[in-house]
Amino acid sequence: MALTAKIRDIFIGHLPKNPKQILVAEDDATHFSIAHPKVLPWFSSPLATVHDHQHRHGEVVQEHTSNGSLASEPEREKQDAHVRTRHLRAADGEPELKRAHESSVIQLFYDLFFVANLTTFTSVHEINDADTLKSYVGFFGILWFTWLQVALFDIRFGVDSVFERICKGAQFGVMTGFAVVGPAYNAGFGDDPTKSAQALQAFQTLSMILMVSRLILLAQYSAVLFWLRKHRKAWAPMAIHMLVLLVAAMIFLGLFFSFGRASDDSSIIAWYVVITLEACVILMISGKYKFLSFRRTCIVERLGLLTLIILGEGVIGLCSSIQKVGTDQKFGSDIIGMIICGVVIIYTQWMLYFDQTEVEKVGTIRQLIWTIVHFPYHVSILLLVEGVSQLSVWRKLIDYWDSLGNILFLIPDPTDEETLKQYLEYVQENMTQFVDVFNEGLNHLKYVPPDLSANLTNLEYFWNQTFEPGVNVTNATNDAYETLNAIYFQGAVFAAENFGVEAPEAMVEHATDPTQILDALITQTFQTIFLYFFVCAGLSLILTGVLFLFGKRHKVRGDYLNIFFRTLMGVGLTLVSIMATSNNPDYQWSYSIYFDSPWILPTATIVFAVVVIVDNILINYVRRLVTGKDGYAPANAV
Repeated sequence: MALTAKIRDIFIGHLPKNPKQILVAEDDATHFSIAHPKVLPWFSSPLATVHDHQHRHGEVVQEHTSNGSLASEPEREKQDAHVRTRHLRAADGEPELKRAHESSVIQLFYDLFFVANLTTFTSVHEINDADTLKSYVGFFGILWFTWLQVALFDIRFGVDSVFERICKGAQFGVMTGFAVVGPAYNAGFGDDPTKSAQALQAFQTLSMILMVSRLILLAQYSAVLFWLRKHRKAWAPMAIHMLVLLVAAMIFLGLFFSFGRASDDSSIIAWYVVITLEACVILMISGKYKFLSFRRTCIVERLGLLTLIILGEGVIGLCSSIQKVGTDQKFGSDIIGMIICGVVIIYTQWMLYFDQTEVEKVGTIRQLIWTIVHFPYHVSILLLVEGVSQLSVWRKLIDYWDSLGNILFLIPDPTDEETLKQYLEYVQENMTQFVDVFNEGLNHLKYVPPDLSANLTNLEYFWNQTFEPGVNVTNATNDAYETLNAIYFQGAVFAAENFGVEAPEAMVEHATDPTQILDALITQTFQTIFLYFFVCAGLSLILTGVLFLFGKRHKVRGDYLNIFFRTLMGVGLTLVSIMATSNNPDYQWSYSIYFDSPWILPTATIVFAVVVIVDNILINYVRRLVTGKDGYAPANAV
C-alpha cells in the first residue's frame, strides 16, 4: 500500500482536484482533437461568439486581472457580456452573425454536384439549333439560380450541425434530381407524341424538385429565425425571406399541374420569372439590412469559384475535342492553331475576370447588380467555351471534307474502258481508306459505313455511256458527276456522325437523302454554333466591363477607359455574327469563305489578346496615376 501511494504521488499527485483545471500541452491538445473529433450539436446558432467578435474587430477580451492573475469564470463572462452589449448598441440592435471569410468544405462539396450536373447535361445535349440552345440555357438557368439560393444562405448563416448536414444532404438530393431530369429536358417539344410526353413529365418532375429545394431552404431560414428571435429588427427581413421561398414553392407546385393543360411555353417562362424575382427580392432585402449584407463574407470567393468551374467545363470540352480530332494523330497547322486558340481564349477569360476582382468586400448598394450580372456572364462564357470545343471539331471535319473532295473531284475523267477501270479502283480504294481512318488507333466506328455499291455501279454505267457513239456525252458526264456528288454526301455525313456532329433531329428525323442531312449540318448546326460563339464572345467582354464597373469601389480615369475599351471590342465581336444571318449577297459570300477558312477561332483569340494587353497597359497607367512616378500619391489622383 505504501508503494502504491508513493507511485500515485509521483505520477498524479501534482494534478489539481478539479479535472476542469487540468492544463494540457499544445501538442497534446492537438493530438487529442485529431484522435477525438468534435461532437456535432443537433442545432447550432449562427450568432457570432465573443471569439468571432474579437477576430473581426480586433478586440481582445482580457484573460487576466489587473494584478496579472488568471481571470475567474465569472469575470470572463462579465467581459463577454460587455463586448456583446457594446456591439449590439453599435449595430442599432441588429444581430451580429458569424462571418466566414472562406468557403467551407461542405460548400465546396456542394459545388461538385453543380459541376457534375453541368458536365452531364453538356455531354447529352448537342446544341445544333435554336430549340436546343434554348433548352441548354434554360436548364443552366434553373441550375444556377438554385445554386445561388443555397449559396446565399450558406454565406450568411452556414454553421455545422446535425440539422444543417441533414439539410445539405437533402440539397445534394435536389442536385441529383436535376441530373435525372436533365436528359429529358427539351424546350422544343416537336411533333413526336412520345418525346413530348417525356418532356412534359420531365417538366413536372422538375417543378416538384424546385418546390422541394425551396422548402428545404425555408426550413433552414426558420431555424435561423429561432436563433434570432430576441433581435426584433431581424424578424421582418427573415420573415420576408421565408415568405418569398414559400410563395415560390407554391408557384412551382401550381406549375406542376399546369403542364399539359395550359400553354407549356407559358409555364416554362413562369419558372424563369419566379427564380429571377426570387433572387432579386432576397438580394434587395439583404442590401437593406446590415446583418444580412454580404460585406466581410465569402460571396466574391463563391462566385469566383463558380466562374472557375465554368471555365473548367471549357477545359474539359476542349480536351474532349482534342481527343476527337487527334485520334488519327494527324495534327495539321490549322488544328494546332485551333488548340492554341482554345487555350488562349479560356486563359484570357480567367485574366479578364480575376485580375480586376476585389476580394475584400462588395458594397451593399451594388451587390444586387454585381451578383445578378454573374448569371448572363456565366451563360456567355459557358457558351463561349462550348463554342471553342465545337469549332475545333468542325475545323477537323472540314479538313476531312476537303480531303474527300480531293479524292473524288481532282482525278482526271476516264477516256476509255482501261482508264475507267483504274478510275473506279482508285475511287473505291480511297473511299475504303477514308472510312478506315475512323476505325484505326483510338477510333471506333459509331455509325455503319455508307453502302457505296449502288453509286459505284451507277458511276461505271454513266462513264461507259460517254464512250458509246451517238450518246449525249454532256448529259452522261453530268450524270456521272451527280453520282460523285452523291458519294461525297454519303462520306461527308458519315464523317460528321463519327465526329459526334449532329443535325437538328426535327430536320433529319425522316430524311433519307444525305444531301438534306449535309445541308442541315451546314445551315443549322454550324450556323447556330457560329452565332452563339461570336455573340457570347462579345457579351463576355461587355459583361466583364459591367462587373468591373460595379465591383470596383474607387475608379479613376484609366479604369473607365478600360471598361469602354472592353465594351467597344465586345460590340465588335458580336457584330461578326451578322454575316451568318444577313441576306446581303456580299455578306453571304464572305460567310461562305469564312466558313471554310481556319480563321474563326483566331479572330476571337486576337481580340481577347489585344484586350488583355490594353488592360495591363491601363493597369500600369492607373498605378502611375494613383501613386505618382516617385511612388507618392498625387493630391488629385482619385
